[in-house]
Amino acid sequence: MNLRPLLCALLLANALPMAATAAQSAEESIQAPETHNRELKVGDKAPDQYKRDDQAVHDWQAKGLPEPEKESHWVRMGEHYVLVQITNGVVLAIHPAS
Repeated sequence: MNLRPLLCALLLANALPMAATAAQSAEESIQAPETHNRELKVGDKAPDQYKRDDQAVHDWQAKGLPEPEKESHWVRMGEHYVLVQITNGVVLAIHPAS
């Protein structure tokens, strides 16, 4: 039995949802404001401070942002709004601030 086609199909099936999330974001990466040498992109872990509720943008609708996913919130990082998962700090989307 050849496991290579099955393994390839499993890897592809796991990669597609991540590609769809990246395609939904308006921008693919931004420069993290507190670490000027670090680029932050969808799928990366944001600094821990952005998981806190006091950093959340609560008027996301007024700013034209999509509704945050469960266990996530929008935060402002420089000239961008970033959707951060509260539980692990993973960046889910990046949108420019208008």
